[in-house]
Amino acid sequence: MGEEKKEEVEAEILEKLEAELEEVAVPVAVTPPEHTKLLGRINDMDGKVEFVAGELSQRLGERIGLTVGLLYGVMIGIGTYVIFLI
Repeated sequence: MGEEKKEEVEAEILEKLEAELEEVAVPVAVTPPEHTKLLGRINDMDGKVEFVAGELSQRLGERIGLTVGLLYGVMIGIGTYVIFLI
């Protein structure tokens, strides 16, 4: 008798759990349109920021290149002046 009661109790518990699981809604991965629009705007802003950062880096590189070029030019000029003085 004790085993039959345990089986009945387990069966009742399983039925209750199955009923609860049927009631629980499974979340569906659907993106709302607002989320899609927001992601689009964020991607646009990211592209603009990346473009501006690239332009700033390029200008900084040009300045550094100009400075280094002028320094090498001055050094070569002084070197040739000293060689011709000798």
